Amino acid sequence: MIPGQVNRSSRGEPVGQLVGRAAAPRPAQQQQRRAMKKPKVLKKVALPSTLRLDSLVNILKMKLWHVQKAAERLGFDDVRPERLLTAEDASIVALELGFEPTVDDEAAFDLYPAPPSPPSLLSPRPPVTGIFGHVDHGKTSLLDALRATSVAAGEAGGITQHIGAFEVEVDTMVANLRAREKGEKAPPAVPAVKKGSERGPTITFLDTPGHAAFTAMRSRGADVTDVVVLVVAADDGVKPQTEEVIGLIKSADVGVVVALTKVDKPGVDTLKVKQGLMAAGVEIEDFGGDIPCVEVSSVTGHGLPELLETISAIAEVRELQAENEGPAEGRVIESRVEKGRGNVATVLVLRGCLRTSASLIAGTTWARVRTLLPPSGKPLTSALPGQPVEVTGWKELPSAGDLVLEARSEDDAKRAVSNRLRALEQEKLWRDVEVINEKQRRDAEIMAIRREEEEKAKAKGLRGNAVLHAGDAAVGELTGDGKDGIKELLLVIKADVSGTVEAVVGALEGIGNKQAKVKILSSAVGDVHQGDVDMARAVGATIIGFNVKAPNSIAKDAGRGPTPVPIHTSPIIYRLVEIVRRETAALLPKLIDTRVHGEATVQMVFEISVKGKKEGKKIAGSKVSNGLFQKARKARVMRNGEVLHVGTVSTLKRVKTDVPEVTKGTECGIALDDFDAFEPLDVIQSIEEIERSAEL
Repeated sequence: MIPGQVNRSSRGEPVGQLVGRAAAPRPAQQQQRRAMKKPKVLKKVALPSTLRLDSLVNILKMKLWHVQKAAERLGFDDVRPERLLTAEDASIVALELGFEPTVDDEAAFDLYPAPPSPPSLLSPRPPVTGIFGHVDHGKTSLLDALRATSVAAGEAGGITQHIGAFEVEVDTMVANLRAREKGEKAPPAVPAVKKGSERGPTITFLDTPGHAAFTAMRSRGADVTDVVVLVVAADDGVKPQTEEVIGLIKSADVGVVVALTKVDKPGVDTLKVKQGLMAAGVEIEDFGGDIPCVEVSSVTGHGLPELLETISAIAEVRELQAENEGPAEGRVIESRVEKGRGNVATVLVLRGCLRTSASLIAGTTWARVRTLLPPSGKPLTSALPGQPVEVTGWKELPSAGDLVLEARSEDDAKRAVSNRLRALEQEKLWRDVEVINEKQRRDAEIMAIRREEEEKAKAKGLRGNAVLHAGDAAVGELTGDGKDGIKELLLVIKADVSGTVEAVVGALEGIGNKQAKVKILSSAVGDVHQGDVDMARAVGATIIGFNVKAPNSIAKDAGRGPTPVPIHTSPIIYRLVEIVRRETAALLPKLIDTRVHGEATVQMVFEISVKGKKEGKKIAGSKVSNGLFQKARKARVMRNGEVLHVGTVSTLKRVKTDVPEVTKGTECGIALDDFDAFEPLDVIQSIEEIERSAEL
């Protein structure tokens, strides 16, 4: 079945709102608007011959509940995510949701997560643990202490790699930490990574505090983190970022343990901090809640064994399980370009067994796995759920948070990526088409309103420019008096790894308001290069670099005229945020502050003849009642508290003598350019207009 386009004029798109101060629509305008509404154009989508309902959700890029509701409206009784649909059934649902489906197995080919396996095929997996908290509360020190202990328990001569995550064996680490705490010699080193039944309980830590990929994964609906360690400094208590993490915890299905750090400092009041946590909504066990709280010191090692055992206990209660066999699924934690190794991505395996030579896809790129490198530095031939590994062999760099899926063959991976790229291009094309259609509809609406107002003006007896002015006034009400649209600060983002690229983009893209905002043209991993400068110069953009370098030759070229390209690099994200905030604020219209220096009250109005002119000039005979009235400053005419006119002073006389200024209590004659409608008791103010920059 290949359904054609369906006329849905009864569900036509609403005419887009016009920005600005829109006047209340007149009845005639409403009729014209209704008449100009067009049938909704259906988006084309390719469907395979058979597919599951949740696969249809992925193809249509909609929420599961939305598709299920549409299926129920069409009479489908079974709307389970795993329900198999024929091409005909899927086409009917797609048509109901505003799509024009065609059945094309080749164009619709893609890879999707496998359905859940029966419990008999599942095995326990390590918990993925993230450490979050306020700045300077000891997250980095806590991770360093855990990582150092993990290295000490690793293989002799092993080289530990920083790959964005690390895995520890609970029993070995606890024994090592307890020995360190007592000042005893550490137990003999044993392998950190074992095979099969020898493998004890382990914990996988995301080893970047407040990991940049976490937010990106959460926004994509990926529940990667199983346990969150909420770090709170015993000498500082609950802070703004602590409250942000608490809000994130409440919205996520994760286990939670509180780590009170810096308890080795003298004079700390842990009871007060715990009470602050209760007030913030964290119900800890000490006060009858269900969230454990462990007091730790990264310096002395106090409490670290208890922290690990608590995380392990939480994981046991949550019964975390996954398949150890079958096609691999995972998430990209971070990615980077590394000299000698090419595109490298740290992948956290979530399901199945990831092996070397496997074909993977992630986002719009694919890989033929060349090497799997764990934190220990010793290459693996396979990785199981919960293990973080560096994967090489990517054709392009994947993004942090991308879902990694294993394909049956390299050809399948290429086909899936090709179709994804084609779908993205089509989606971009549809967005452009919608923008063009919207603009055409708005222009037609404006033209109809202009004609209506001009006809009304002609009916009133107006002619010529008066008729055109009536049309302009009506259009001005709808379009905000012709004011410029939102101004944009264009940015090109560069960062060291994909995780931080997303973090920088997330920190900068929300800066702005209704008058000026940030627009990110591109974001990529790596140092600033000539292509970035050329792109920025072509469109007038600014380059922002986080933890990357701009070579001297590139920086010199960027500074050349006639259109120099600003480049801002820093290893501190808050500095970049301040720079972008300042430059965005500079796009806002300048604010004018008015300072009154003197006031004169009009006592009488008289007219004097001007040589060479038929009409005389009106002079406001006034008396300065306050301050100093100066000819060099602007003047503002006030009547009953309202501003009538602001302009320049053309004449300031004392009796018949021109004077530069008049003091309080002195009578004078004042004339202004372009204004002569003075009346007695008007107030003329001598003002100074001070221009200042706006702030966001």
